[in-house]
Amino acid sequence: MSGFLYLLRQLKWARSRGARLSDIRYYPRWKRGLQEGSSSMTDRSPWLTFPALDLLGDLVKPTDRVFEYGGGGSTLYWMDHAAEVVTAEHHPEWFVALEKKMAAEREGAWTGHHIAAQSGTLVASPDPADPAHYASSDPAYAGEHFRDYVQCIDRYADKSFDIVLVDGRARTSCVRHAIPKLKQGGLLILDNAEREHYTIRNADVLAKCTILLSGMAPVIYDRDLSETRIYRKR
Repeated sequence: MSGFLYLLRQLKWARSRGARLSDIRYYPRWKRGLQEGSSSMTDRSPWLTFPALDLLGDLVKPTDRVFEYGGGGSTLYWMDHAAEVVTAEHHPEWFVALEKKMAAEREGAWTGHHIAAQSGTLVASPDPADPAHYASSDPAYAGEHFRDYVQCIDRYADKSFDIVLVDGRARTSCVRHAIPKLKQGGLLILDNAEREHYTIRNADVLAKCTILLSGMAPVIYDRDLSETRIYRKR
């Protein structure tokens, strides 16, 4: 099956999840992103859906202050388009590589925090859908928790960020801590939001936001669809 037909079939299958057949227009960009040598770091791009990338291109301002859970190509993107970036990263080797990359950047303000998973669990049977459990749904982190990682954002004052990207570990808990730190009118970007456990128990804090973008869509560097949901804090 050709790449075009594969993407079209995905869009048809996911229409009940908000996919739009008109998103077949992203096919040329989607195809380029799958070619050898193309990556988030080399392209200085977040690993998000194409509609999200386009919307951010319209919304991000050069004066914005950004906090991100999970660093990489997104960090370079914020350095190119915003004033300040704060990154929380859990993976030690990746954080070292990111530090080296950022040391070579000549412009922009970046602060990186490496905060690994902590041994043990906070409750006997942690539920990744419960923000208070600071748990990851990834089986690789069974028996660990991410409370310190999530609470990294609490080092900063409430309403101090224009954008928070949640694209790391324990995203349910990250969403809960991110909302108070956003300015009025600020953006919360939640990647892989089709995973309902990220939001099902965060309805109270997300009620303070308006959804600007939702629905399954083509993803850069990925064959399959996903959802990058973007909220604006009221």
